[in-house]
Amino acid sequence: MAEDISNKTIVVLVILTVVISILGTFVVLNEVSNTKVVVPQPTTAGGKGVTTQGEVSLTILPPPQRDSATGHVTLTILEPE
Repeated sequence: MAEDISNKTIVVLVILTVVISILGTFVVLNEVSNTKVVVPQPTTAGGKGVTTQGEVSLTILPPPQRDSATGHVTLTILEPE
């Protein structure tokens, strides 16, 4: 049989796992807090804001109809030779 892993090795692996998880969480939270959302403001030559309007249309189609289909399968099981 293979040798068992020692308790010291398991403890070291668990500690490394926890440290890497904490560092990864810190990096992700730091990057999320540093993000900036910039919304461009359209302006004219005079510096006043411009309001634009648009129109959107949405057409919801009914789901496609399922075609009923029938089939026939033949399965032949051969005995091993």
